[in-house]
Amino acid sequence: MKNIWSKKTEEILKKGKSLFDIGVNNWALTKVEVITAIDEFSSQHIPILGGDVYEVINGVFQSNYDNWYCEPLPEETRSEFVNRSVNKAKKYIEDYKAKELDKIFFVLVPEA
Repeated sequence: MKNIWSKKTEEILKKGKSLFDIGVNNWALTKVEVITAIDEFSSQHIPILGGDVYEVINGVFQSNYDNWYCEPLPEETRSEFVNRSVNKAKKYIEDYKAKELDKIFFVLVPEA
């Protein structure tokens, strides 16, 4: 599968579980892992453009079609966008409700 991420971004994301087997060029992170990844993206000044939620059903990662996105505003500086995108991602994940949180994983879409 073609690499779309910078080496720095890939190092942060690959701490999760690979989704390559299901045709997704990304990694699924637990709630704890994803919060750590968001903090790392923030410290590297990389905005998070959005993310998706996956569930493990019968041992297989499947999208549950929950997601969020964040786009830069017209007058927003890069620094402001990074901060807003990081805060939006954290809030979405911290507020996410599910019956079985241990089966929920988050997939981040940082700026490439």
